[in-house]
Formats: sequence, C-alpha cells, structure tokens
Amino acid sequence: MDSKHSKDIAPEQASGKTYDAVIVGSGTCGSTLARELASAGKRVLVLERGKHVALRESFGAIASMIDQIKIEGSGVAAARGVAVGGSTGVYFAVVAYPDLSTFSALGIDLSAELARVRAELPINALPDDMLGVKTLRLRDAALACGHDWIKRDMLVDLAASAHGYAYNAKWKARPYLVEAIGHGADLVSGALVDEVLVEDGMAVGVGFVKREGLRRRRHRVHAKKVVIAAGELATPAMLRAAGLDEIGNRGFFCTPGYAMYGLVPGLAGSDSYVSSMGCDGEDGISLGDANMSRTFHRMMMLGGMKLRHFLPFEQCVGIGIKVADDLGGELTPDGRLRKVLDADVLARLEKGRRDALALFEKMGARHVTDFGLSVAGRVGGLVRIGEHLDADLQTRIGNLHVCDGSVIPDDMKGPPAVTLLCLSRYLAKRLLAEAPGSRDAPEQAGSQTSQYRKVALATA
Repeated sequence: MDSKHSKDIAPEQASGKTYDAVIVGSGTCGSTLARELASAGKRVLVLERGKHVALRESFGAIASMIDQIKIEGSGVAAARGVAVGGSTGVYFAVVAYPDLSTFSALGIDLSAELARVRAELPINALPDDMLGVKTLRLRDAALACGHDWIKRDMLVDLAASAHGYAYNAKWKARPYLVEAIGHGADLVSGALVDEVLVEDGMAVGVGFVKREGLRRRRHRVHAKKVVIAAGELATPAMLRAAGLDEIGNRGFFCTPGYAMYGLVPGLAGSDSYVSSMGCDGEDGISLGDANMSRTFHRMMMLGGMKLRHFLPFEQCVGIGIKVADDLGGELTPDGRLRKVLDADVLARLEKGRRDALALFEKMGARHVTDFGLSVAGRVGGLVRIGEHLDADLQTRIGNLHVCDGSVIPDDMKGPPAVTLLCLSRYLAKRLLAEAPGSRDAPEQAGSQTSQYRKVALATA
C-alpha cells in the first residue's frame, strides 16, 4: 500500500472544487478522519507536507521520513515523521490508553471509540518468545534490581511477527489513507499549508505552496470544514499564525531523556521492538527497553558516531530514560519552541542515568555510552481542550478544528497512537452528526471579514 495506491491529484484540480472537509496532515488522525468521512460519502481533501516514501525499514526510507525540530534553550530536539502516513512509518508502536475520566471531564466521551479501536486493531503484549535475547536479559537485570519491569501493549500484528521482529507487523496509518482514497478522497502530497482562509470569523479553506518543477506555486482550496492534523510539533504554530494568539499561553512540556547503550560480552541478540518493556517511577522517571532492529541500530550509532557500538549489534543492549517535566517555556511569535530545563528535571535525569548504569552493571555490560539529551516522548500542553478548543475540538474560529497529539491533555504523556485513533473517530462522528452546511462560530470568535492568515513556516 505505497504511493501507487495513494496517487495524488494535481493542485489545480483541488483548487477547482469545494470540499466538505480539508484535512492538513496525513498521520494517524488525518488518515483516520479521511477514512471515516470519505466512507460516509463526504468530499475530503488531504494535504500532506511530506512525500510518498516506501514503507520499508531501510537507511534511505527512514532517513527520508525523519525530520527534527530543535527546542531552543534546552539543547534537545524532537523527531517527527514527515511523509504520507505521518510518523507511523518510523514510530515504535507502543500503546498508552486514553484516560477516559480526564476526557469526560472535558465533555468528551471516548469510551465507544476506545472499544472500537481495541476490537479492530492488533493490540497485544508481546509473548516472551518474541521479545528477543537482549530484551529478556535487560528484564532480568531490572527485576533483580527491584524495578517493576512490565510488558507494554503494542500495536503489533502477532501473526505477521511469528518469527520475531517485523517492521510490517506494526500498525501504520497509510492503509487508512489508501482506503479513504478508495472512497473518493483526494490527496496532495508535498503541500506546505501556510494560510488559513477566514471570512467573518469562519474558516473557509486553506492556502498552500507546492514545488512544481523548479518553481513553488501557490494554491487555495475551499471547504466547509478545516481540520488541522499536522502533528504536535507543527499545529500550535499554525494556529497561532492563523490569529489564535492564545495558543501556547501556558508553555509546554517536552519529556526530556536520553538513550544509553552498552556491550554485553557473549550475548547473541537479534532485532527487537523498542520499548516493549519498561517501568514508570513515582518521581516521574521512566526506564525502558531501547533495543531495536539492526537497521535502526546502525543508523543511530552511525549518526551519533558511536563506532565501537556500530558493528557488535548482537551484544549491544539499550536503555531509554525519560523524565516528565512541567509546563514552561514559550512558543515564539515566529513559531519556534524555547525552554530551559529546570534544576529538578536535570536532577531526575541524573538519577535516571544512575539507575540505568546499575542495570548495565548487573548485565555485565562494558563501554556504556549515551547519546545526550533529546526529546524522549511527547511535546504537548500548547493546545488545550476546554480553553482553546471546545468539545467538538473546534477553535474560536468557526469550522476550524484540531485533531492530533497537540490536543491530548497534560496528564497523558505516553505514546499517543491509540488516543489519536480514538480522538479522530470521535471528531469524525461529531462532524458527520452536524446538520448540512457550516456551523455558527463559537460566541468568543470575533468578526474577521475576508481575513486570510499566513501561517508561520518555522515548524509547520
């Protein structure tokens, strides 16, 4: 289900139509929304900044999908997938479930959506015979050191992974997009959305640029609904630049951490699913299995110039450390993220390092190294349901909705895929339940007659 099954239409074709919904982004939320709406007979356009990349675990495919956003002041960067299908082409497929009570307090009932996701998708904890030697060795060391080391549920089809790790066994969003296109949805890839079209306080479409040959051409498309699903690193800046100055008014969290690796003599490890096991401490410090496939391992070691660890993949055991941080920092006017990590966060990161070193010592590992600080989980808190969005995930600009990781509440800092699947199905249900035609704007929206807002390109 690669590019030949999700062929683009020409931008000029899109500009000549009026859609029921234009969706910015083709990741988990964008593809799911497109599938739900198109299968119900709605006219849907998906605009994706990234391009078609073959879904395979190779140096070229992975490198062409991954993009990084720096967080100024902290020395960390967050990785994201920029391609048709979004980050699921490079994610770890780890599951964290939405807190239904938290969403209920915000006026959102996800219980039916969660039940549907559980019923339809391959969500499993991996059996021991699929964990791999390195994962089991780390588990034994963690249990011996007193950690509550448990299996994580994974979005992995066990039938497709009968002989251990298999990249194709991890659930991905792109087949949903292919299904949406089969129901009549349109797709334009390589489309950088830089404008939200607003008339009388209502979103009526978006503008985007696309490289065509040696030139970048501008296009505009109109729709009854605009859904921003560009991802937690892009969406806040897009909303701010569209005139929603309140976005990011409380700062953000960035879940800092790092990965450490050591060589265990005599170990004969093989490809593994990252983060299939781990533990969460009461002090906000999480430790996890950072063992991966050979391809990811070699890309990581080469990129970090860890040449001693590049070849002995079978003996190289990894531990991930991440720390929960509080809201702080800022989203700058030009769309950049800036935050300085406080002393408490740095102290807990150091404690996590000591805990990891104890595990390496227990395993008899040598030549332990780390890759320095990075974003080890979600970046969130910038877009808030109940403050910036209503229970329909709509902003104060009428018919402008948001559905991606940026809207997940602060207390859910784990892997977002299942929560995003639930939210996108929830929003699709709400949109389909509305009466035909555009809704009135929320009361707080001011009049913005024919006000087309340029979106900052720093992170969009």
